[in-house]
Amino acid sequence: MKSVLLQSEANEPRYLSIAIPASIASDTPHLREKTAKLGAVARASSIFGVSEILLYLDDPHHDQQTDVEFCSGILQYLETPQYLRKRIFKLNPTFKFTGILPPLQVPHHKVPPTLAGVRIGDIREGLVFARSGKGGLVDAGLEKTVSVAETRAVGERVTIRLVSVGKELRGEVVERSRVRAYGPDKRPIYWGYRVRKVTTLSKLLTDTPWDLKVGTSRYGTSAQEILTPVSKDLRNAKSTVVAFGSPKMGLREILALENLVPKDVFNYFVNTAPDQQTLTVRTEEAILISLSFLNLAQKLLQ
Repeated sequence: MKSVLLQSEANEPRYLSIAIPASIASDTPHLREKTAKLGAVARASSIFGVSEILLYLDDPHHDQQTDVEFCSGILQYLETPQYLRKRIFKLNPTFKFTGILPPLQVPHHKVPPTLAGVRIGDIREGLVFARSGKGGLVDAGLEKTVSVAETRAVGERVTIRLVSVGKELRGEVVERSRVRAYGPDKRPIYWGYRVRKVTTLSKLLTDTPWDLKVGTSRYGTSAQEILTPVSKDLRNAKSTVVAFGSPKMGLREILALENLVPKDVFNYFVNTAPDQQTLTVRTEEAILISLSFLNLAQKLLQ
């Protein structure tokens, strides 16, 4: 794994979030299919470097807490490096079918085969499993544990930077939001997504000062018609959120429950799959299609 640099506060990386409904897996009755659907969301998010997955409540007539916890649990489990999963997640039937999913294969999941492959400056995800003096001992998926001087609670997941790789491994805790890794071509390496539970879609869109808010719908403006302005706005936006509807209701219907229309909350309301030949596009499919469109749009004017 390449050594990584810490992103300076003066040059923060762009932040991309997606907002998905709590009922995203409600149209599939079996746990295996529900798990597969969320696995597709996790893969699409990782492919296109999503920083945060937001779970919003889309059905005011039902208690969706169980749906939220299920979706959050699967998505967090998949984002967690394999070497930490047994420590972080208790044995739970919810995760019964996660083993059939393709791994995310993101940089912070990598484990060097031996300590010979470890370098000073490497950034790793770890879990504090014991106290040691004023600091703690961290399981970072290596042959040896890593000691850190910072006080952290036992059971806390931390991001560490290795500062010594001799007979003992020593590290320092760093803020994950400030980690930015660079490969040979100086391009940033993706460091995973966070999962956050929110209330309604309108509160999500209005309570946070997003630079750019994009809604996706078959009733939106065709993607090719707004490719250039979207490209310009993406280049200038440091925080972008892309929202998706549920299996039963599109964004128009979900917003109508709060007496809102798309233009009230979105900068763009886009149809990213114009001329679709199927009756519906599943949410997990819409995520992959829409993030692909935005990725292309962002590159357009470079």
